[in-house]
Parts: sequence; C-alpha cells; structure tokens
Amino acid sequence: MRHDDAGRVNETLTRREGITGRMACRGEGRVRGGTRHGGATPSRPPAGAARRHGGAGVAVLPLAVALALPAAAQRTPDATRPHAAERAWIEACTLAALAHPPRAAFGRCAWRIAATCQGEPGEGLLVARLPALPGRPQPLQVCALVETAIWQQQLDRWQRELGLLATGAALEALRRAQRAFPGYRDVVCAAEAALSPEAEAEANRLSCRLEQTALRALELKRLRDEIVLAIAAASVEGP
Repeated sequence: MRHDDAGRVNETLTRREGITGRMACRGEGRVRGGTRHGGATPSRPPAGAARRHGGAGVAVLPLAVALALPAAAQRTPDATRPHAAERAWIEACTLAALAHPPRAAFGRCAWRIAATCQGEPGEGLLVARLPALPGRPQPLQVCALVETAIWQQQLDRWQRELGLLATGAALEALRRAQRAFPGYRDVVCAAEAALSPEAEAEANRLSCRLEQTALRALELKRLRDEIVLAIAAASVEGP
C-alpha cells in the first residue's frame, strides 16, 4: 500500500509540474507576440531627454521674436497719415475764420497743406512756419489724402460740437444731413472722375473728395459758430 501511495503522489506532482510549465510557456508567448505586434506599452523616454527637448522649444521662441522685431521696425510709415504740425496748421487757420462763409474760409485754408506736402513754396505766415517734415514731399494723390484726412477729423469734431448745441427737430435734421453726406460726396466725385480724361480721373476724384470734405466741415463750423455767438450775445444782454 505504501508503494502504491507513493506512486500516486509522484504522478500528481508530475502532472502539476507539466501544467505549470505549459502556462509559463503560454505567458511568454503572449509577451513575445505583443512585442512583435506592437501590443506592448511603449517605454517612456528618459526624463532628461524630455527636459532637453522642452528647453530647445523654449529657446526657439525668443529667437523667432528677436528676428521679427527688426522687420517690424523697418516697416515703411504711412505717407498718407497727417503730421501733427499739418493738423495744427489747419486748426490755426480755421480758428481765425470765425463765422466766415464756408467758401471764404475754404479759400483761406484749403489746399495749403496739400501744396506744401508736394514741396511747393507755402503762402502766408502760417505755412512759412511749417517745419521740414519726414516723408515729404509726396505726389498729388498722396497729399490730397493727407489733407482730406485732416478735414475729416475737423468735420467729425464740429459735427459732435454742433450736436451738443442743437436740440429737438434741429438735431434730427442735422443727423439726417450728416448720414446723407458721405454718399452724396462719393456720387459727386465719381461723376467728376467719369467726366475727366482717363489719366486725370483718379487725381480729380481725390481732389473732389478733399474739397467736398473741407466745405462740409467748414459749413458745420459756421453753424456752430453762429450758435455760439448767439449764446454769447444773449449772455451779455442779460434778462
């Protein structure tokens, strides 16, 4: 009996060892198969390598910014942008034309900046005091845009001031007129360009825009001045 029991025990141990061996082989096969087919989790790069790559990216950004700065600094300034001295000249000229008819004020102040912008000798004391300005002289088309921009700024300013003085129906009429003006100016100047020789069409259109903008601005100034003078006269006379 003892020999039979010992044989059964040995047989059981042998079976267990065979099962364990087969399981180990299957597990190894799975690991190998996963490696072959890309199933294994990729290994992480060393921490030092990540830091090195991150440092390189951070270093590239300031370099790109440093290279872009000289290019921005070398951009050509806008030649059609008025200088402060040119704006001040228009302001001083129109200040002397208090309550003048728009045509008279136009004759005194319009086209002077466009002329000096082209390098022509100035007329009058105020123009003679204009300093030498960078980006000047320029051709007629550019200089017309320069002076038009100044008159547009004056127009917007006098429109706001007049709007503060007008009330009721007068204020609403003023707003309607101002909304209609840009379209009217564009149509009138387009017609003038269409009636001009082809070589002069654009220059005449820009000249027309300058004149229409200046005349409208001076008309608003006249209306504002008349209200201001009326208020001043009433305050002097008293009740």
